[in-house]
Amino acid sequence: MKSRNLDPVGPLAQADENSQLFQILTRANQIADETELSELLDEMLNLIIQISGASTGMLYLLDENNRDNLVFKAAAGDEDFRPVLGGCKDSQLRIAQDVVQKREPEIIENLESDSRWCSPAESKETALKKVISFPLLLRGKPTGVVQVFNYTHSPLVLMQFLGNRMASEIEKSFLLNTSQHRGERFEAMVDIIGEFISTLDPHQVLNRIVEHAKMLLNAEAVSIFLVDEQSGEAVLHLATNVSQDQSIRVPPGEGLIGHVIQSGETVVISNTDLDKRHYKGVDLDLGHTTNSLIAAPLHASEIVLGSERGVAHAKIIGGIEAINKADGMFNDGDAEILGILANQAATILHIAQIYTNADELFLSTIRALVAAIDLKDPYTEGHSQRVSEFSAAMAEELGLSLEEIRHIRIGALLHDIGKIGIPDHILGKPGSLTDEEFNEIKKHPALGAKIISEVKSLRSELAALAEHHERLDGQGYPNGLKGDQISLIGRVVAVADVFDALTSDRPYRKAMDIDNALETLQNETDHHLDSQIIESMLRAYKRGKIRPQNSETTSS
Repeated sequence: MKSRNLDPVGPLAQADENSQLFQILTRANQIADETELSELLDEMLNLIIQISGASTGMLYLLDENNRDNLVFKAAAGDEDFRPVLGGCKDSQLRIAQDVVQKREPEIIENLESDSRWCSPAESKETALKKVISFPLLLRGKPTGVVQVFNYTHSPLVLMQFLGNRMASEIEKSFLLNTSQHRGERFEAMVDIIGEFISTLDPHQVLNRIVEHAKMLLNAEAVSIFLVDEQSGEAVLHLATNVSQDQSIRVPPGEGLIGHVIQSGETVVISNTDLDKRHYKGVDLDLGHTTNSLIAAPLHASEIVLGSERGVAHAKIIGGIEAINKADGMFNDGDAEILGILANQAATILHIAQIYTNADELFLSTIRALVAAIDLKDPYTEGHSQRVSEFSAAMAEELGLSLEEIRHIRIGALLHDIGKIGIPDHILGKPGSLTDEEFNEIKKHPALGAKIISEVKSLRSELAALAEHHERLDGQGYPNGLKGDQISLIGRVVAVADVFDALTSDRPYRKAMDIDNALETLQNETDHHLDSQIIESMLRAYKRGKIRPQNSETTSS
């Protein structure tokens, strides 16, 4: 933005005092309308240079993270003086720091006689001879310093008024920028949390946490540690700067990550060398240096499971750590963001773990039922597991979704569950079955459906219990279904069932070799079995996804 300058100092000095003051205040109000901090600083510094008749000027603000440091923010005026100013940087800062401490302006009429000032090589044209330094005060507290060199006027009251006005506007601009930045970060947080709840896969959740935390905090690296419930150690599970095969374990309570896990508080450290809690073993293991750090606990909220399932109690399951902010030091705003992110992620991880545990219990129950069948008929031991694996492999070849593959995998595992109700002497009979015995065998799909009819989550899998038998029989038992009336899951399990039966030893015959088994399957194409499914089985077998019970039966 172009500066809207006042008239030169000479005419201003000759103008009516009230008119001059009005012009200055009007210009200050115009500058105050600027919302960009950099523009506001440049314009206000230019105004102060003009009313003092200075050749050049500098502006410093106190560092937000370290109030003892001044940070250069703007320069204005004659550019010929700026290289000289650069040579006297330390001198400028010493003078400016004294002004901040005293909270009063200082006028130095002869810089060469001031012990704080250096003596750079200067030409007469660009020599710095005198300076006015005054603090920017906000509610009586210093926020920065303005220095103007080679001034011709020293209206200190007016300059201090403009400086204080500048401090107020700087605060407003900073708060506005901070608010906008905070709003943008929280908008990003909403989107991120939305991503979290779209998956219950703990690995995906952890990956998303570290990537988004690194972006939001502008950190060099982000790490997640989870608590080992047996040892109490904090175990590194994922980091943006660590390979997956590196094993890092922090003893209970040690290091800043151990501290946040035990205490439940978020910590912000500007200099890890000055904090005894910093566990340097991680730096040594990873081969990097941690200068600044922010860490927050992964605090999972209490989850009411509903019905009679009780409550999953709140607990700290680990911690998240970000190191070395790229654009300064971590601050309270960063701590707030990381804390919210950590708590949301921890709760989602907690839910995912509950889901995983419930799923494992569910699958264990199914395997226990299948094992009960194996106890009744040792000749078919492992049959249901193999049919499940074969069916899943064929489903993959057919391009089915993960959800459909899961239904097929579980349904195939359960396809013979009803045999638990068939008398042992029929299941283990070494010879041919009588019509009466075969009619008993035909009851097992309906018996299996009855056994798990109360499990609502298995509605899709129940199809496999009966419909694949419809396909095998050709006459349609137990429900009279034929052809495409039978679901895809039933048709897939039927092929897997026949293939395993043909390639496994039974009490009444030995296993077929692969060539004969494949020929038998193809002879049944579009009669009892689906040709499309048989083709998928052949592809899966050639890819090594299907291995029969007796691998030695495989022909060369």
